[in-house]
Amino acid sequence: MRTILVFCLFWASYFSLYGQAPEIAYPSLVVYTENQPIIPLQVANTGGAVPEKPVVSTFAGSGLTGAADGTAFEASFNLPTVVTPDHSGNLIVVDRMNHKIRKIAADGTVTTIAGTGAYGSVDGPADTATFRYPDGAVVDSHGNIFITDQGNSKIRKITPEGMVSTFAGTGVGGFQDGDAANAQFYYPAAMDIDSNDVIYIADWYNNKIRKITPEGIVSTLAGSVSGFADGEAALAQFNGPTGLCVDDSGNVYVADYANHRIRKIDTFGVVTTLAGSGTAGSEEGQGTSASFYHPAVVTIDKASQTLYVTDQYNNKIRKISPSGLVSSYAGSGAVGAVDGLADTSSFNNETGICIVDSKTLFICDYGNNKIRKISSYSFTVTPELPLGLVLNPASGEITGTPIVVSPPTNYTITAENQYGSSTAVVSIEVQAVMGLSEFGLQSLRIYPNPVKHQFSVTSKEKVLALSIRNSFGQEIKRVKGDFAAKPIDVSDCPSGVYFCRITTDNGTQEIKLLKQ
Repeated sequence: MRTILVFCLFWASYFSLYGQAPEIAYPSLVVYTENQPIIPLQVANTGGAVPEKPVVSTFAGSGLTGAADGTAFEASFNLPTVVTPDHSGNLIVVDRMNHKIRKIAADGTVTTIAGTGAYGSVDGPADTATFRYPDGAVVDSHGNIFITDQGNSKIRKITPEGMVSTFAGTGVGGFQDGDAANAQFYYPAAMDIDSNDVIYIADWYNNKIRKITPEGIVSTLAGSVSGFADGEAALAQFNGPTGLCVDDSGNVYVADYANHRIRKIDTFGVVTTLAGSGTAGSEEGQGTSASFYHPAVVTIDKASQTLYVTDQYNNKIRKISPSGLVSSYAGSGAVGAVDGLADTSSFNNETGICIVDSKTLFICDYGNNKIRKISSYSFTVTPELPLGLVLNPASGEITGTPIVVSPPTNYTITAENQYGSSTAVVSIEVQAVMGLSEFGLQSLRIYPNPVKHQFSVTSKEKVLALSIRNSFGQEIKRVKGDFAAKPIDVSDCPSGVYFCRITTDNGTQEIKLLKQ
């Protein structure tokens, strides 16, 4: 009974933190002084917490082996290998052992877009076409879907109208460059496509990286024989490359599966090792000091130039920073299908990976027959805060030292988690301040200070306005007019430190006030 009670209390606590959308609030108005560090402005959140780590969830698939279409959790897959986005907000899934190409709509509904389920190489209408162990997929700028039909050693094409054809490859496993009809591949694996609709293919059994132009001309970008060697593209060696991606500059990154490395082919045709020692393992670290265990597919966040890798035998998603630092992004390393925070989640021989924005990854969880989703959540602000102020994306705290004068401006802060989002508006003003020398040493004075109930201001200049702010920069009282020697009542203010901003004909001065 006690165990059950503890269990219930745990989940009640968990859902109180993560089972609801955030509900955030900030002070409505804060005023800061140029070149003076601010007291950190903190958020009040009475809703669900914003996770500091990415969150893994199941996007589609019951986990059962099958080929059922339907809602996200009614649908079933049979060892899905690759997932890629189209241009309409859908995901294209290569359902390898079902010999089908599937589609997942934004609401999670799963349908079959091509393939009868029987294996073969029949072209024609999508519902009568056949595939044989398809493996990779990309979508071009016209909405055509290209498939590496691995068992047929072909590249197939599915038009938006649902017609399937052979785009390249004779269907006989081999190696031959040239026009599409005569070219040969040998168990082609995952692909990527650039902005010019040039397709890049990891030609697994040929140990080469191939390229196909929109006109159907096939060439070899890099690779010679099975092995490991960096250097000139034509002499470089790969060992069973299974996945790749291309950045906006034309650099190609390769998941060199059996070499346990991530390789790079630059625009000059030089192959280097970006990460991985070559020894199977799960070490974190810089570049070649890190290790992988059969990296399957690699994708790139083009906004940040960060790479993400499905490290298949480690059952982890790894991350490679632009500087080459390798770290674990998701997955505990245990085999399983646990959703939740990234470091406690689990996968089972995951293969395909794609990124749809800087916050969302989709994974083909091959051994679990599921499509998983990894989402990052944070605090964001628009427009940008005054120069010198920073919003912490994990905590929502605003810190820093404003370095430019800024008029009162409304800033919208948004907090997100997996259950929804919340926004709050805070008005921030950054004011200039003049030094005491511009007033004269004795020209401006507050008394008594410290104060219990009332204080007065004396000045040789005409006092035009006075405002009182608390330590968070919130204005709590403002008085206008010439009120020299006129008492200011602060009896309703809690004890603490306040700041009086006094404006005279000569400028503005801020004086610290201690309320007892």
